[in-house]
Amino acid sequence: MKKKPDKINILGREYTIKYFNKPSEVDRNGRKSVWGQIDYWERQIRVYDNKTTLQDIWDTIIHETLHSLIDELHLNKTCIESGKEEELVGLLAMGLTDVLFRNNIIRLE
Repeated sequence: MKKKPDKINILGREYTIKYFNKPSEVDRNGRKSVWGQIDYWERQIRVYDNKTTLQDIWDTIIHETLHSLIDELHLNKTCIESGKEEELVGLLAMGLTDVLFRNNIIRLE
């Protein structure tokens, strides 16, 4: 796996990853400055990368991946408010594990 990937597969859906030098360029609509953004329509993750650390870049990619998992698994705050927090955490862990293995970020070898 490349240190800075250009794509990531989230639950069978491939998202391209684009990097930008200005936080204001990350927002697809140019309305605010953000570190990262996911666009479900274009299947794109947009990341701020102006000499930021690799750890910060991966933190942003994982953050946006979690947004996708919440959307794809139909999770929302109702799940937490209804006392199903462990179920929520279990589903997020399962989804994130799938992403990490599917993209060879974690390998069994």
